[in-house]
Amino acid sequence: MDALPEAAPREQTGPTKGNRRDELARGALEVLGLYGSRGFTHRALDRHLGLPEGTTSAYYRRREDLVAMAIRHVFLQDARQLDDIVSRIESLCGGKATRDVVAQCCLDLWHYVAAQSQGTLVLARYECFIMARRDPELMALVENVMLARQTRWEPIMAQMGAKDPAAAARYIGLVLRSVFFSEIFFPSALRTSQAEIDFGFFSRLVETAIAEGD
Repeated sequence: MDALPEAAPREQTGPTKGNRRDELARGALEVLGLYGSRGFTHRALDRHLGLPEGTTSAYYRRREDLVAMAIRHVFLQDARQLDDIVSRIESLCGGKATRDVVAQCCLDLWHYVAAQSQGTLVLARYECFIMARRDPELMALVENVMLARQTRWEPIMAQMGAKDPAAAARYIGLVLRSVFFSEIFFPSALRTSQAEIDFGFFSRLVETAIAEGD
């Protein structure tokens, strides 16, 4: 089997904004996306960021700590994005979410995912999930965060009349994750599907989610 290529140092364009841990988190996802979990080491991250060898180890002693840091950074980005979506729905609907607004927000999120589907950070995201799957402690972190994300949909489902907002939120979250996963790994399957991924698709998804919660 061929040896993994060493991570190339990232071009330095000036002082890095934010603190060192933020810099390491962003760099960790870049290394994961470029080289996968086998190339995800303290040395690779130091080299990628152009830092003295041993810098990353001073912040995250074990490789498991590196992985947990990368996973938390991914989830922080997800949480901010979902907060933005929920805030947008609330601002547009004035506390009474409508099917059309929620469907449009889902469609906009879909367009974003589709545009980023082949990007390095998307690949890094799924590398994080694979690594977490092999570590019970990290997997518990993943499950807790996914549950928290699902909970964010519950007040929206309640505003639209779902008798069981938790069930409705669980359903819409499941379908969205499935569609996004397919777009990233099996796009041809979606392209040949009779059900086009458009506003109508997400409008029906919202209707079904509400019914699932009745």
